[in-house]
Amino acid sequence: MKLVGAFCLLLFVLYQFLKFLHRVVRKKHIAQRTGLLDLSLLGAPRNDSKQIGGTAVICGGSIAGLLTARVCHDHFERVIIIEAENWLSTECAWPDNTSELKNKRSRLVQWESLQALQAWSASCFSKLFPNLVSECALSRIPIVPADFKYFLSGKEIKSPVEEYKGNLPPILCAGRPGLETLLRRLVVGRKQYPNIQLIQGTITGCEIDSENPKNLSKVVFRRASDNQSIAIPATMIIDCTGPARAGMKMLRRLGYGTATTNHPSLDELTVHYNQNVHYSSFDVPATDDLIQRLPVEARKPGPIRRWIPDLLRDNKAVLLQRIDNNIIQVAAAGWGLKELPRDLDEVEAFSRSLKVETPIPEWWYDTLHLLKEVEDKMTKKVVPMPPSVYTAFHRARNMPSNWIAVGDSIMTINPILAQGVSKVLLGVATLNSLLHQQGQSERPDRLTETFANQFFHAQAEKIEPMWRGVKGIDYHFDTTIPIAGETLSNDWFVRSYVRAFFKLATKNNDAGSIMWHVFNFLAPPIDYFHPYFVPRVLLEMLRERLTV
Repeated sequence: MKLVGAFCLLLFVLYQFLKFLHRVVRKKHIAQRTGLLDLSLLGAPRNDSKQIGGTAVICGGSIAGLLTARVCHDHFERVIIIEAENWLSTECAWPDNTSELKNKRSRLVQWESLQALQAWSASCFSKLFPNLVSECALSRIPIVPADFKYFLSGKEIKSPVEEYKGNLPPILCAGRPGLETLLRRLVVGRKQYPNIQLIQGTITGCEIDSENPKNLSKVVFRRASDNQSIAIPATMIIDCTGPARAGMKMLRRLGYGTATTNHPSLDELTVHYNQNVHYSSFDVPATDDLIQRLPVEARKPGPIRRWIPDLLRDNKAVLLQRIDNNIIQVAAAGWGLKELPRDLDEVEAFSRSLKVETPIPEWWYDTLHLLKEVEDKMTKKVVPMPPSVYTAFHRARNMPSNWIAVGDSIMTINPILAQGVSKVLLGVATLNSLLHQQGQSERPDRLTETFANQFFHAQAEKIEPMWRGVKGIDYHFDTTIPIAGETLSNDWFVRSYVRAFFKLATKNNDAGSIMWHVFNFLAPPIDYFHPYFVPRVLLEMLRERLTV
């Protein structure tokens, strides 16, 4: 009995020590790997009212460019967004009602595709735009509690509704046209940020500062109206050109990012893998009458259901959500699929083919049948996703000190988890915090020579967990082509552990809460490895191994 008592005491002491260790590590991860501590500074003017001299030039006027410009407005004397598509610099690009848009983005594959936002994004938007709620109402964009209705293999993943006493943090429910139009109106159309100017032009190059080769001095672009090339003096240059990665190409031409004895070149720092993910997305415009005839479960704005696969059982997912202006968005996605649904009948067949432990209820199919009434007005998009790409700029040398990249210009990932906007905001929030820190220095009116390097390191700590997490999911499937030098067995234990955690989250409220907070970027991924959960997850893994 004494031995048993001593053993129990030892376990208790070990558990308390591991809890303490987890708490210490978690505190560090919150600061380094989330944007939670950056949130309070978003939208705050510089304390000393001393802005940085000159112009911040934003290359690209999509979501990343607009949000970056909004942050730079608080820190620079002038902000210029250079956007290639001509109509985006006119009033036609920011109507109150998105349905009044007469043009479509010609360079954006995702323009009519699935989009979702996390609670972290809504928190950032509310900090950056005090009039967010009224502007969302104008755009018919619902703001609803962040209850995502995830069902793993047909079983609901628990949401922390009771933990928040029925008031989960909000999310915005907007498609890509709705969100981008809203942001463009807020940043440019309302004229509430007078330092920001949006102009049409195609970026063609940059110029090196003749007095300081570590700096870029100008951005060169060409106007479509007269094919004239113009050079704009720039204090800081931010690449928001997305998957085109125009900035990286220009750096190569200028001789930046070359290899040294101990450091690889930009090309060597760029890795890619093909997750072989494809999806069909359908935007169905529903009338008020049709919505009232839908099953009760499908009527409310926001997420309706997201059926996601147990990664060892299936490779397919379907979802339903109601977004801006009464659009019902239906999506079917999967890894290594040879065929995708092209109409709602095929979505139904796709849904019935899912390998689930708990069957999808009939109201789901009743909803699809009712939506067929307006199928002739439906917008559809079948999207083969390009490979995932990441450039580790923080490890590069011979780089300009006033050039940075945000969003898809630095990393593109599998969009099936809809983390793209959150990734942008992690970069934007990092930039804002560093600029505030710069404002407290001895020379608040200018950037230091280490600014870009500091930014890339801080941004990498926040977005690399996203890269590793999504890659871990993709590597579950043998149709994925891994990064050169890796195999699909890389990090297999962590992937298996997290997958088992997801299963536990269908049965355990505390596990569901952890998953919800991490997914919403309101907690660090280290929470999956709290000492309370580790033995339970390992037991889940063992139980499954024994039943195979």
